[in-house]
Amino acid sequence: MARNPTAAWFGLASDSYRLWADSMMVIGMRTTDIMTGRGSSHENARMVTEKLQANAELAVKLFWGGPMAPETAARKTVRHYGKRVRANRRRLSRK
Repeated sequence: MARNPTAAWFGLASDSYRLWADSMMVIGMRTTDIMTGRGSSHENARMVTEKLQANAELAVKLFWGGPMAPETAARKTVRHYGKRVRANRRRLSRK
């Protein structure tokens, strides 16, 4: 059975929105920690190194994935970053 292209793009949009919302929560928590002095230099360094590592991992993943449809590349990207952002949100929420 063929996939409904509209449903596929709607799912991607929904996943992208969740990534955006989770990202805003993480940014807010980290900003609050920095402004109130609760943030640590370790957390600040982690914030930067996680971004660099995630970008490098995605580049390798997309390179070795070969040619792919734009929807596939977008879905892989959202899934890749989504896992990391959700993990950060959970970790920072426990503080």
